[in-house]
Amino acid sequence: MKTLRTLLIAAALVCSAMLFVACGGSKEKDYKVTVKDSLGNVYSGVVVQFLQEGNQVALVPVDETGVATKTLPTGDYTVALRFTGDAEGYYYDTEGLTLSKDKTELEVILSNKVTADTPFRTLGIGEETHDAYQVEPGCTYVKLNDGYRTYFVFTPTEPGLYEIGVVDNATAEVGYYGAPHYVQQNSAADVVDNKFTMNIKAGNIGTEEGGTTVIVIGLDSKDGAKNTILTINRVSDPIFSIEDEPWTVYQPTSVLSPWEVGDDVELVDFDLTADGYTLVYNEFDGFYHLNEEDGPLVYMYLTVSSGYLDPLSVVAEKSSVSKYFYDEDGNFVKKESYNECLNAYIACADENYGVYPLTDDLIYIIQQRGDHYGWFNSDNKDTYLFRDLNGNLDMSINLDIAWLFPCCYEAE
Repeated sequence: MKTLRTLLIAAALVCSAMLFVACGGSKEKDYKVTVKDSLGNVYSGVVVQFLQEGNQVALVPVDETGVATKTLPTGDYTVALRFTGDAEGYYYDTEGLTLSKDKTELEVILSNKVTADTPFRTLGIGEETHDAYQVEPGCTYVKLNDGYRTYFVFTPTEPGLYEIGVVDNATAEVGYYGAPHYVQQNSAADVVDNKFTMNIKAGNIGTEEGGTTVIVIGLDSKDGAKNTILTINRVSDPIFSIEDEPWTVYQPTSVLSPWEVGDDVELVDFDLTADGYTLVYNEFDGFYHLNEEDGPLVYMYLTVSSGYLDPLSVVAEKSSVSKYFYDEDGNFVKKESYNECLNAYIACADENYGVYPLTDDLIYIIQQRGDHYGWFNSDNKDTYLFRDLNGNLDMSINLDIAWLFPCCYEAE
């Protein structure tokens, strides 16, 4: 009897187990919680707390992938986060963080958070000042100031292409407003889908000699939104551009010395509407003359305005006098800088007239500069140099001699 009873009990237990399994039941389940930000970044020092009816059941640190897994009796659990070490100032939405028999996996979106302890810089914008909180790459939860712009400053420490935006386009409008020393009123970035990119090269990263790039970010609240999540994502290495190519510095081919124009010399500007002029190179003095080797000496204005353009000395000071060269297929070949050569000529120009005799160097520089910027291209109204007193394009210019606009010659 005892043996039969034992067998019956065992059979009943097997049947119960089989029925339990057949119905999908289990005494324990693996519960998985993933903690990352909206960009997929993992945070260290995060511990997942499993709660049941307000009581702690388990504490599990997230691993290097941001995941915390715990085998627990099947049931309903609430999830909360705890932080260790330097992990503080984080934000996450506590609503809906529940697990159950049918919901065994959960994702928690974590962000940095701007707090009263967050470092900030004071920006001078017109007659007003605004506090700009310092933010790092990743996601940062911020409270918006409805009615006026909320500013942030980001100082990259690694070269790269950075994408800056917000998680929810309905909460705020993002913009790039320059640097702390010059905060612009309007966004200077090309904002697409409420994001803009900044290409930060190695030369933009600060060293002991300076060169630190500080980006001013502005957020404008949309429709009274009270908060948003600002994202700063390094999406790739810096984009290499032609600007990163080294310069080929054009050197003077003539021996230069200070020049003085005689007191009785009268200088005459070239008539750019004329059929043409004959310039003859004099091998003895190394300069160009008009019509014949010993004809009137030809000069170029260097420190005096030509009538069409600021003095070349001012142009060289304000911008790079240069040209980019491409082959017939449009491939970049080199870029050439003429500032150094031009400044050598400027240093030797006549102090009263602001001119120096015309040489091959000066002809080459003015022609290359004009070609690079489209000065002599009458089809491009934005770059064409020659205009009348009313600002209209002057189409009477003989483009074959247009490069002579900063030149003059001695009257006979």
